[in-house]
Formats: sequence, structure tokens, C-alpha cells
Amino acid sequence: MERLDFEHEVGAHCGSTSLRDLSTYYGWGFDEPTCFGLGEGLGFSYLELPESPHRAFFGRTGWLERAFFENCGIDHTIHEGQSFEDAWADIRARIDDGEPVMIFTDLFYLDYYDTDTHFAPHSLLVVGYDEETVHLADSEFGEIQRLPLERLQKALTSTHVVALQCRYLTIDDPTMTVDFETAARDALRETATYMLDPAASKRESKYFSGQGVGEIEAFAEELPEFDDLPDPSWTIRFAYQNIERRGTGGGAFRRLFADFLETAAGSIGLDSALPAEMVDIADDWTELAGVLREASETDSAADRQSLLWEASEQVEAVGAREAVLYRSILAEFES
Repeated sequence: MERLDFEHEVGAHCGSTSLRDLSTYYGWGFDEPTCFGLGEGLGFSYLELPESPHRAFFGRTGWLERAFFENCGIDHTIHEGQSFEDAWADIRARIDDGEPVMIFTDLFYLDYYDTDTHFAPHSLLVVGYDEETVHLADSEFGEIQRLPLERLQKALTSTHVVALQCRYLTIDDPTMTVDFETAARDALRETATYMLDPAASKRESKYFSGQGVGEIEAFAEELPEFDDLPDPSWTIRFAYQNIERRGTGGGAFRRLFADFLETAAGSIGLDSALPAEMVDIADDWTELAGVLREASETDSAADRQSLLWEASEQVEAVGAREAVLYRSILAEFES
């Protein structure tokens, strides 16, 4: 058996937990919210899916992991498109050299979750292997998990939600070449930019093509029409889960970002009111989640429709509130 001497603990979100674990392993010294913020993790994408639940949104970006390494100036490579056999041979060789590897999976095939829902991309770390299993550090489990290699293959090659194509990330040189203050400023400026005007941003994601406040507005506009979908109760329930559960840290990832703003405010001189405003925005999302949960559980079509209209108004209001916050962040860098 080959397993790294690796420190791992439960975290709020899969990507930022994996980055925090790597930060501990390589000595970068960042907690999870800081990793999330430096990776420009805050976002919003609204998607139409070809299968149940038919509609989904994600409160994080598709470039969190990549942007973290770019902003921190850490040499890394994202691999994609190999056969499973070639990808696994490379991952195994990295473990032999003492290097954990980040992989992107469909959670449905991770047997220890015991779920019947496809959810991707779910990122986690390979920290060991033996002849028939892989050892995984996963955000929702304090202990290292073991998974049969045949299930790992399915998790890495799933085409549900997004086509993963054996996507994994390796660190070529763990040296951090950009100081925290510079990385934080760059990350905050870019986050505010793409949330307000994606066309002005340098970021692109193959997973979630749309991004920002405009996507929040699209979600608000279509919410009352969820009743017309094949399984409205599950679609609405899934929306609730993507705000408060499914590794968001609560409030659609806004609580994680609020903690990062608090850290950044003390280091780079941001307006001290900004973190508190983001906490209030996270509370708005949590309140909205309660309405969606109620709507998913009612047996009355009339009550569900009324709750969907209420939720739509809440989404519209929180989107407008977020836009003001992002403009305030950009103004900090213009003064």
C-alpha cells in the first residue's frame, strides 16, 4: 500500500477543502475561506439540464481550483482527455513521488456517498492507492476514503451534468511566487468584474458558460415556471440544496466569501463594511432556501406557485444587492 503522510479534515466545500489540504501539506498557510477567495470561487451559473432535475445553479465558479494556483503563482498542470489507464498511471506515479493529485469526479460513482443523484464536478484529492483501490481525501469525510478503481474510472469519465474526460490537476512546483496581498487584490478585482460583466473578465469555464449577476436574474425570472417541469418538487428541492447543502458552506457559498473578505480587509485595507454586507447577503440566500424547501414539500400546486413567486422576488432582490457590493469592491481599487 502506498499512502502519503497527509493531514485532512472535514471542510465546507470540496474544491476549497482540497486546496486547504494542499496548503497544509505544502506549507502555504491558508485556511479554507482564504483558498476559496484566492481562487475567485464566488460565482453564479444557471443551467438547463437534459435530465432530472432539469434546472440547476451553482454559486461557485468553474475555475476555482485553477485560479487559486494562477493567482498564487504556483506552477501546476491541468490534465484532460487521456484514457483512464494513462491518467491513472500518471496519478499513481505522482503518489509514488510524494505528490497528492486533485481529481474532478461525478459524486454519483463515489460509493461512500450512497447517492442516486449525479453531481459534477466534485473535486477531491488522491493521497494513496493499493492494488484494487484508491485512497481519497474528500471534504465531507474526516477519514480517508477507499474506492474501487473500477468506480474511480466511472467517476472520472462520467458525462452527466458535465463531461469530465479524466480531468485532474498536478502541482509541478509548490513554490508560491506571488505574495498574499497581491493575490488577494487580483482575486477580488476579478471576482467583482465577472460578477458584474463577464465579457470584461479574463476568466472562462468549459463547465459553466454563464456567470454573474445576470445569471441570478435569469434564475429569478424562470423560477415561477419550475411548476411546468417534469418533476417540479425535485427541481425545487435541488435548488434549495444548492444553496444550503451540497458543499456550499451555507448561503450559496456567500458565507465562505464573507470570511475571505474579513481576512482580506485586514491585510489590504478594504472597507470594513464589506464583509458584514456579504454576511447579510448570505443570510438572504439562506432565507430564500427556506422558501424553496417549503415549496418542494407542499402538496398544493397553488401554494407551490405562490411560494415560487415569493422566491423569485427574493432572488431578484439579492441579485441587486450583490451588484451593489461588487461595484463597491471595484471602487476600492479605483480610489
